[in-house]
Amino acid sequence: LVPADITSLNSGTSDGNTSYNAISGSLTGMGFAYYDSDPKLVMNTDFGTMKIVKKTAKDFQIQYTVKKGQVWSDGTPIDAVDLLLSHVVAADEYSKDAGLGDPSDANTKPAFDSVSYAGPYGLNVVGLPKLSADKMSLTVKFKKPLPDWELLAPGPSPVHTLSLIADGKTKLQPLAANLAAKAKFLKAFTSKNTAQLKKMGEVWTKGYDVTKVDESTNPLLLVSNGGFIVSKFTAGDSMTLVRNPKYSSGPAMAKKNPVKTVVLKIIKDNTASVQALRNGDIDIYFNTLPTGNDRVILEALPNVNVVTKTGGNYSHLDLRTDAAFGETDTYSGVFAGNGKKAQDLRRAFLLATPRQQLVDTVIKPVNKDAVPANTWLDFPGSTSYKAITEGSGANAIYNEGTQADRTAKALALVKKYYPTASADAPAVPIKFVHASTSVRNALAALIKAETKKAGFDVTTFPQADLFGSRSNVVATYDVAMYGFGLGSLSQSNGASIYKSDGGNNVFGWNNSKMDEIMKSLESDILTPKQITALRTAADKIFIDNSWGLPLYFNPTMSAWNKDLKGIDPAPLGNNITWNFWKWSY
Repeated sequence: LVPADITSLNSGTSDGNTSYNAISGSLTGMGFAYYDSDPKLVMNTDFGTMKIVKKTAKDFQIQYTVKKGQVWSDGTPIDAVDLLLSHVVAADEYSKDAGLGDPSDANTKPAFDSVSYAGPYGLNVVGLPKLSADKMSLTVKFKKPLPDWELLAPGPSPVHTLSLIADGKTKLQPLAANLAAKAKFLKAFTSKNTAQLKKMGEVWTKGYDVTKVDESTNPLLLVSNGGFIVSKFTAGDSMTLVRNPKYSSGPAMAKKNPVKTVVLKIIKDNTASVQALRNGDIDIYFNTLPTGNDRVILEALPNVNVVTKTGGNYSHLDLRTDAAFGETDTYSGVFAGNGKKAQDLRRAFLLATPRQQLVDTVIKPVNKDAVPANTWLDFPGSTSYKAITEGSGANAIYNEGTQADRTAKALALVKKYYPTASADAPAVPIKFVHASTSVRNALAALIKAETKKAGFDVTTFPQADLFGSRSNVVATYDVAMYGFGLGSLSQSNGASIYKSDGGNNVFGWNNSKMDEIMKSLESDILTPKQITALRTAADKIFIDNSWGLPLYFNPTMSAWNKDLKGIDPAPLGNNITWNFWKWSY
């Protein structure tokens, strides 16, 4: 079950960067590590190994070695050359030096429109990675020792296919042609051949966007080193993946009655997805925002396992302040800029958002222990959560008094600029976008009703395909509500949201001090006390600017046919598909 459209086979681009696009990628690609259900980062030695080979104050080197004998699904050997595309799409200096564009330039997109720029890899890498003589190892040099260095591992890509598509090939090629194409990629990479790299950048950025996969699809787009290969896709309906007979880049597939075909069924309506499991139309249901009614129905089904957890997904409100980084849009709504009026109105809207009511009405029927979340950078119940939320001011501002008290404060702020505003005469126009699921619709209705008491005239814009295009969460709207899913447990959690040039900051938030804090969290080895201090400072900037508000951590619900073995829901990343190799009937 996928609750939203799949739009691309490449989730690393600005337009393709959604958790829904990443689902198929988790089945078709394997790299150096993955998170299990604990969650614990597991080293995937079936693919390769990584180790620190030098560690001084100004010279930190990691060697990545690909295990010999692996091949792509088209039979082409996998080696360390296949790791080099990760450098192209994450190293800002390489993009500039190769004439592919400056990723920090908000006005021009680079040739490889990647969300990985300006991260800890790109900020700290030095020069070009070095290939070993046998091309099975890659050594990457960084300017200093880095935290979470295991998470910096380059992912493999079939670079020969990228080179072939850029040269106009539309069919699978013989081995000799594939090896020549890989050599051509390596030469272009090493020499920084701008023309050739730009051709490949066009393919990487747009070529994997799909509305269908059938016999007319270029099979070079589908080459895989994962357990499965995409064989068929119809937008809005389903994607079919079949076993990759050449798979050896991860743990061995189940021997007895293994799953040979996976169908990702796209069902956007919550009620319909529960019904589909009950009817046997799907075997696995996974939802990061189920309803209490879903839980009752699913737990009553006789041949279904049901597991409810608090996962790594959390819901939030985002208020627009300016144009999104890297976009040409403009924003001139009531929340624009950082003037006193805009800040007061943003604060008023957030004060009037009835977070406890949202939790009580929609979330507690699924998870009775749910509480409103007060930071995006830590989990309720952690050792540092209380320190961060008290130090940032979130507790004092958004949990003090009753909701009626907070809404009254909100109306007082609104009346400074709209003196006649009232619950009966809301005067501040707000465009509010969210997914058109039953849960999101219910949440939006509660927010609209309460903020009206503070003088806001909210028009909601429910979207069946909220993430089909970034246009749904950029300048058209004043407020967006959706969820983020944590892909890792790292010191730099949240950096892509808070940084002015972060891949998930599409609301124009910009603060130089925040950028400094995020850079430190991404790049400095810190003590737990230092991490808490920086996260507190970051959250204080966020709260002081009233950019948005976390709502709650989503309860996740998994349910599956008891005849299907090996399902082990995980809180992070590829929640269901992380251990596809264990699946069997």
